[in-house]
Amino acid sequence: MQTIVRFALEPEWESRFEANSYGFRPGRCAMDAICALHAALRRKGSSQWILDADINSCFDKIDQEMLLKKLPVFTQVIRRWLKAGTVIFDKWEPTESGTPQGSPISPLLMNVALDGMERLFGCENSRGNRVQASAKSGLDKGITIVRYADDFVATAPTKERIETYLLPKLKTFLEARGLRLNTEKTRIVHINDRFDFLGFTFVRQGGRLLTKPSKKAASIHLKRLKTHLSHNKQTPAARVVQQLNPVIRGWANYYRHGASKAVFARVAYSMFAMVWRWARRRHPTKSARWVKQRYFRYEDWAFHEKGAVLLRHYKIQVSRFIKVTGKASPMNPDEAEHWKKRRKRGREQVTYREVVRHLHRRQDYCCALCGIAFEEEDPIEKHHMRARSQGGEDRMDNLVLVHRWGHKAYYVRRSKKYKAARA
Repeated sequence: MQTIVRFALEPEWESRFEANSYGFRPGRCAMDAICALHAALRRKGSSQWILDADINSCFDKIDQEMLLKKLPVFTQVIRRWLKAGTVIFDKWEPTESGTPQGSPISPLLMNVALDGMERLFGCENSRGNRVQASAKSGLDKGITIVRYADDFVATAPTKERIETYLLPKLKTFLEARGLRLNTEKTRIVHINDRFDFLGFTFVRQGGRLLTKPSKKAASIHLKRLKTHLSHNKQTPAARVVQQLNPVIRGWANYYRHGASKAVFARVAYSMFAMVWRWARRRHPTKSARWVKQRYFRYEDWAFHEKGAVLLRHYKIQVSRFIKVTGKASPMNPDEAEHWKKRRKRGREQVTYREVVRHLHRRQDYCCALCGIAFEEEDPIEKHHMRARSQGGEDRMDNLVLVHRWGHKAYYVRRSKKYKAARA
């Protein structure tokens, strides 16, 4: 029910939401927020002071009455969800504030509650069109706000502007919604001092602004890999490779759009040291030469076994990310062609096998069963038009790409039990 209501409310609010709001919105991701902040800070003459802010317990503290007043429809049913309370160890507790975390509609309600933060500082004109920070007048000039869910960063020309103008207005805005800033995580920094946002570090080096993976993010990633190796000391190497490759690829894919080559090289070197120790421990009586010949390829020292090769971080190609334009939304029918091209580009970047790329291009990046375009996060499977049980082969003219759920439903409908139930 919450998903149905979200589907009904989302198109209307997508046309209202501000341009620099990126969290929990269709067609937008964390890299859009990173690119927007990088663009606001890199230009010559741009604002040099940053307010790195965090809202304290945003989902738990939102004022419910204020939120319900902003909703034009479904007010009664949403009120019941908000007031339903929680049950912990068979004890019911009322919910006087906040939205239920983990529910399908909560992210949308949070964005509705925080909508208007940018407009406080003249980011839009009377027609709803975006106004550049440099084109503003008065105290709003040079102020930019980039928000991802309950984390946001604001830029301003001077530290005094943040302390005397920006911060008081933000606090008043949040108090009206039952929220407040987390004083421990909120700080004011200069552009020359590094600061982190969404796992990236923003730092100026040699007159250039660089956006690269943070030390904390790299440390957490390496710790996860090390923990996995320590928990699988006797697991076959091929299985370890199969388990680690998705972790490595996922982490590197998130950070590949920044200045990440040097970080990827350092992380890959640390990863090599860990698998080398893992291999030496398995064979304490063997020489280093024997271990090298057993687990590492001669030409490039890649860790492998039985055709499974461990992915190295620096093999992930660093590429530029193209940010979503302004207030563009995939729910706007006038922008359908723009979003179609964007989906194709995104799918191309996360497809590594040439055979799968060819099938995507042949199908115009749409599912062969339902005809719906593939999204980046959609699980995709190969489907044999003539089943292998009937002599079908793994040839290009017999293969198509389909959604995983559609693939499963296809074979369920062809099963004997399903046909008997329909009869």
